[in-house]
Amino acid sequence: MKIGLSGRRTSARFRFLVIALVTGLSILLELVVHFSFGIAIVYTHFFYPLLILAAFWYHRRAVYIGVFLAGTHILVEYVGAGPPGPDVIIRAAMFAAVAYILGYIFERIERRPRDLLPGRPEGERTVRRHLEVGRSFTGALQRKRDVGRLIAALSSRNPDVRYQAAEALGKRGDARAVEPLTALLKDGESGVRWRAAEALGRLGRPAVEPLIRALHDEDVDVRWMAAVALGDIGDPRAIGPLMEALRDEDTYVRSRAALALGRIGEPARETLVLALHEGDERVRWGAALALGSIGGDRVIEALVAALGDPDSHVQNRATGALEEIGEPAISHLIGAFGKSDPKTRLTIAETLGGIGRPAVQPLKRAMNDEDCRVRAGAALALGEVGDPGAVDALIEALNDEHTDVKQAAREALRRIREV
Repeated sequence: MKIGLSGRRTSARFRFLVIALVTGLSILLELVVHFSFGIAIVYTHFFYPLLILAAFWYHRRAVYIGVFLAGTHILVEYVGAGPPGPDVIIRAAMFAAVAYILGYIFERIERRPRDLLPGRPEGERTVRRHLEVGRSFTGALQRKRDVGRLIAALSSRNPDVRYQAAEALGKRGDARAVEPLTALLKDGESGVRWRAAEALGRLGRPAVEPLIRALHDEDVDVRWMAAVALGDIGDPRAIGPLMEALRDEDTYVRSRAALALGRIGEPARETLVLALHEGDERVRWGAALALGSIGGDRVIEALVAALGDPDSHVQNRATGALEEIGEPAISHLIGAFGKSDPKTRLTIAETLGGIGRPAVQPLKRAMNDEDCRVRAGAALALGEVGDPGAVDALIEALNDEHTDVKQAAREALRRIREV
């Protein structure tokens, strides 16, 4: 069985020995070539394969090897030719830079599948499908009843055993498994990490505090998996820490934290509504994503107001949330036409267009509203929906006394003809 791009099944001892051996040979060749032949630049041929291998296995931690090689090269230059010049310093610095960049690339490639986009609920199902490390279960472990033996199995060198032990502990629901499963969030196998997070979610309230601490872990995978597990548990104690996670430097962590808040639901509503108006851009974006899962008049009003947010990402997220809420948001959106500036009215129309056919009849009625801004907005929205059933109402609007309404009706008719 092969899992992950970095071959993490390779033992840590073996990796260390290989890295140490290759490092020693590279330095030896550097010394021989430098002092025997007087060639300074050949080191690139010896050290870069080592950096690639280290980045492949250790990801961004390979930068330590890069720094070590840089220091070694500078030392060799100093001993052989005196104080190093700028060109030597630059070449040496490249070791650390290349090691870090390659490590980052390998880490991003291994972290998760590319189709896991923030805000897509189907992403979690895809994680479960792609990251599982194998369903074959060793019969001996499956028959184990004792929680202590299952916890001990989490330390097995076999990732299949760790995976299945985590799954079994999640089903058992014993609080003694909380700390061992939390530690397993740092497992070298992505499938094992995911199963540990899922198991913690099943353990419920006893797992909340360790998972909250895991939201601050240096490993981005640990942070987003902890957020998912907290959403599964749904404990209000996680609201504050998850709100802080909306400021995480990683987009995926922020999106999982937002979805977790949405799963907590009503207890998080007021905090999220407040954050939608007072937080920074990242927090407002996350609040809009979370509120789309909660709904209710108070939430809809806040999301409609967010359509005028100065940040386009927040606007788009609020639009998506209102489209997700659907029909209950229609009357609120139509009413907002009369309170909004032209740019926001266009955004409202696009949102109603995203809701689609359920908005047609309310919009046709709004074409008779006494407020010309509502009539113009309704016409624009009917054009966004593109339903031929709105043609008669739009033709009638061509005779409206207000130029904005007539222009909106003409534009809407044009768009319907193009559908």
